[in-house]
Amino acid sequence: MDAYYGAPSAASADVSALGPVLAVVSHPVADFAAWRVVYDEAQPVRDAAGVTGAEVFVDAANPSMVVIIHRFPSIEAAQGFFQNPDLAAAMKRGGVTAPPTILLASAA
Repeated sequence: MDAYYGAPSAASADVSALGPVLAVVSHPVADFAAWRVVYDEAQPVRDAAGVTGAEVFVDAANPSMVVIIHRFPSIEAAQGFFQNPDLAAAMKRGGVTAPPTILLASAA
């Protein structure tokens, strides 16, 4: 899981001029109910990163696969969030069992 703890890299285009950022994250968890408690407790981490919206989904075909959508005001805010060691610690406590897949998309 250590590979996760760096921020997703930005595309070679100048993304700093783009609008709000949507982060779509998916990863498996050992126990959704236990993970959700830790996710909810980590609200201060999301607040500090400037998360402007958050939604949690469970894969209909695989209930141990979680899909999270977070909205950020900028690519820098999103990257800072994914580099935060408090996020890494929360994921570990929550029982994330593999590195997540992260897609960052900017409003154009």
